[in-house]
Amino acid sequence: MWQGQAAELVAAAESSARSGVWRVTGVAGSGVTSLLVDALTARLGSGAPASSVCVIATSKESGGRLRRVLAERASQLENSRYVAEGTLVRSVHSFAFAIVRAASIRAQKPAPRLITGAEQDAVIRELLLGHAADGRGEWPPEQREALRMVGFARQLRDFLLRAVERGAGPGDVEELGRRYDRPLWVSAGAFLREYEQTMALSGAHSLNASELVTAALEALSLDPGLLTMLQEQWETVMVDDAQHLDPQSARLVSLFLPSAKLGVIAGDPAQSVFRFRGARPEFLTKYPADHEVVLNTSFRHPEDCSVVVAPTASEHALVVANRVRRAHLLHGVPWSDIAVIVRSVRQLAGVRRALLLAGVPVHLDPTDVVLAEQRIVASMMLGVRALTQPLNSAELEELVLGPIGGADPVTLRRLYRGLRQAEMMRGGSRRAVQVLADLVLPTSWRDTPPEERAIEYEDATARLTEREVDVLTRIRAVLDAGFQSRAAGDSVEMILWSLWEATGLSDRLMAASLRGGAAGSQADRDVDAMMSLFDAAGDYVERRPTASIESFVRHIAEQQLPTGSRDRRGVLPDAVRVLTAHAAVGQEWHTVVVAGVQEGTWPTLGETGSLFGQEELVDVLDDGIDPNIPISRSVERLAEERRLFRLATSRATGSLFVTAVDAPDAEDALEPSRFLEELCSERGIEAERVEEQEASIAGTPGGRHDRRLLSTTAIVAELRRVVCDPAERPLRREQAARQLARLARAGVYGADPEEWWGMRGASTREPLQNPRRSVQLSPSRIESTLRCPLRSVLDRLIDDADTPIHMVRGTLAHGFAEAIARGADSDAASALVYEAYAGLLDVPAWQRETALREWDTLIDNLERWLENTRGQFEQVGVEMDMRVSVGTTESGAPLRIKGRMDRLERNNDGELVVVDVKTGSSMPAQKNMGEHAQLSAYQLALSRGVVDGDSVRDPYPGETPEAVGGGVLVYPSATDVGKYTTREQAAKTPEELEELAAMLPGVAAAIRGPALTAIVNDNCDNCRLQSICPAQPTGRMLTNGS
Repeated sequence: MWQGQAAELVAAAESSARSGVWRVTGVAGSGVTSLLVDALTARLGSGAPASSVCVIATSKESGGRLRRVLAERASQLENSRYVAEGTLVRSVHSFAFAIVRAASIRAQKPAPRLITGAEQDAVIRELLLGHAADGRGEWPPEQREALRMVGFARQLRDFLLRAVERGAGPGDVEELGRRYDRPLWVSAGAFLREYEQTMALSGAHSLNASELVTAALEALSLDPGLLTMLQEQWETVMVDDAQHLDPQSARLVSLFLPSAKLGVIAGDPAQSVFRFRGARPEFLTKYPADHEVVLNTSFRHPEDCSVVVAPTASEHALVVANRVRRAHLLHGVPWSDIAVIVRSVRQLAGVRRALLLAGVPVHLDPTDVVLAEQRIVASMMLGVRALTQPLNSAELEELVLGPIGGADPVTLRRLYRGLRQAEMMRGGSRRAVQVLADLVLPTSWRDTPPEERAIEYEDATARLTEREVDVLTRIRAVLDAGFQSRAAGDSVEMILWSLWEATGLSDRLMAASLRGGAAGSQADRDVDAMMSLFDAAGDYVERRPTASIESFVRHIAEQQLPTGSRDRRGVLPDAVRVLTAHAAVGQEWHTVVVAGVQEGTWPTLGETGSLFGQEELVDVLDDGIDPNIPISRSVERLAEERRLFRLATSRATGSLFVTAVDAPDAEDALEPSRFLEELCSERGIEAERVEEQEASIAGTPGGRHDRRLLSTTAIVAELRRVVCDPAERPLRREQAARQLARLARAGVYGADPEEWWGMRGASTREPLQNPRRSVQLSPSRIESTLRCPLRSVLDRLIDDADTPIHMVRGTLAHGFAEAIARGADSDAASALVYEAYAGLLDVPAWQRETALREWDTLIDNLERWLENTRGQFEQVGVEMDMRVSVGTTESGAPLRIKGRMDRLERNNDGELVVVDVKTGSSMPAQKNMGEHAQLSAYQLALSRGVVDGDSVRDPYPGETPEAVGGGVLVYPSATDVGKYTTREQAAKTPEELEELAAMLPGVAAAIRGPALTAIVNDNCDNCRLQSICPAQPTGRMLTNGS
């Protein structure tokens, strides 16, 4: 029950007599909004018509919350049946729109359309790009280069919003710029005029939220009859959170308060945190009110308040997730009554990921979605684009791996492998990615007869598994549906719906959403994103009925701000809210975690809109302050940041938990905010400091039990760690084993040792090769095996969908050298390989010119080496096959060196010299060339074989191998023409060759398996197998059989 002045307000609401304007102020949690709701309920209960009541909230979100509470309270009245022409609660912009719409009806003109911030941002950026392209606009020369930048467009938009919010038009902004010698203001004013003219030419009267309020004031000034009519209609006018109104909105509301029988202005000046958006608290504090109600007692008294400082960002994320899970699991707090509040939007993604990884369902505001950044939307837009234009290889892979294809990377590789094998069987030469594109993309098959397309599909899928065929069929079905819809002339909405319906994702997401949990919250987010996309498509079609699907795709891609789309949820999901401090205004939860309170982030003392002088514009428009007078705003900004922090820490009713990171030695040093010390002093608490790894390794000596992440996976991981650690006490290992057995019997995944990778036996004990079969080793294989047997075997099994460009480069360079050696014209050969390389080069445009220039240099250097060495060498052969016996394996099987030499030369002493051309840039030091295994293997083969035409073979009886004079590595890849590099290996002695031959049986055994040895070497950093290599930290087994 209310007492004192608050009770008088409720009594005044029950009376039909005029009571004037009431100002209600109070601290956070004192019940300001509750008093407003009680007064409004009393007003409706006294029989006042619902259509005579107008409640104004400062934002769409706060208006929605207030509307739900009011509807619930009104339904409990004795006479709860009432009819209203419109909603009782409106945001200030909805209020302004209602006025503008009423004015349009009275003037018999079409109602304006409200555009989103994302749409306005896209229009502004498009106009700026036009200015940059053709030199239009009155921009100062020093700023013209910035016109293409997104940051410039954002600051310009914010500047114009502040001007429009205060009723300043293009001429006003230009005049202020000239008066105070601000060239950018003059340019911005001229741009605002062009923007307004552009929007007028679009055919629809389009207004953004800031322009609505000005438009409403203009409509009322031009039509006094409308103002009188609305004043007579709205006998009760209430404003909640009035401290968030900007001056223009305050002027609009002020027109209706004096005429109201009951007017209420409610809020808390200490929560004024939207100055960066132009809000000022003066309307709340200085409007002449007839009655004052002050609520000084807060009803939010968290029983638990703690501050925790973590040593690293990863530990911090774990601490936050742990606190949230314990609040739900141990204290029974519903997920929906828990919130994690951060300072900035940039922190939301990291917190969301940490919570989802811990199995916590998360809810983000669906109206804050940047559509193009949502993966499900990006995948759908990719599908739409595929209807009219080809996709590059990266986009095609994203289509397969995204929601439409639903494949994982392993399936994609297998799909590519199967398509490539099928293409080779048909005698074709297309790459796997091209085969895939030809099968699924409408741009590739739209002119192909259905019968021919069916045959090609059957041939291509002949070597695919059921899973791979399912992925392929799914993509084809989705794109076929979209293609048929577009061919039928359907609208953008219908084409999009045809694609979506064909994916079958709707039922799948609905099922996941109903199951709840972390997966359910992600499904909710995907559904919200798709609803927003369909809303955007509907609005787009309504504005442009004849627009093409291509223009809609561009429209979505150009939007880089949240769309502010409609939220149709009747019930909020049972999930933890993750939001910024500004979004937490007017809300409360049982458990609140204020996360990431770091110095430099909270407080953020940077100036808003510094390029255009946004704050100076606000000062001159609101207070007449000369913008050229230097004013320090540091104290003012710090005070607002402190108010924002106090607002965030006053949202909890049961438990408040504040976290930060103290990592002064990190790459990006992190320091707890100064506000933490203030909070600890006010609450009489001390900050707890988490020791390194204390939060992640539970049960360690001295570790806090409540630091353990309370999740199934974390507990199973800890028990497995204890069981597998030989250093643990036997009794502790035994107890951990018992608990794992209990969990395994309960069906908890990962508790049963049969499910542990590290405990499983080998899938086979059979060697990779039959020991009795002959072994053939190439010189490069010998070199790679001596370096690392594991990589030598497994690297050959990695199936790349596309041939790497460096391999293409090497193949073409060797082909050029062979052609020259066989008498081809060098200019013609150079032109042919250049054309081939340019055609296969798939790099960004800014790299292409450099890559082609480097190719020309490589070819020139290779030709120079050939010319410069003709006095030193005589060509014996090029691309010569070699197959020479060098002994037997450990099991007695024949052992041969088999390979191909780039070039075989004869020096002036008549000795054979092997030449290997290397197109890479990494080369060994000359001092290490004596140990170069590849050249040594070539020398061994030449020392035991004979040259026979274009090959080297085993000698027949009576034939004697020729003397070998060493080997040469040629590196033509240099930045300058003529700067090729060579590395020479001297001729090996018979003893050295015998020593190498004696090593080869061991080399053959090392790659025969089933066990393969991993050896750490200088090339480990460039190895593709690090994630599975037992010699590397990332590939080491986490469990063992101890």
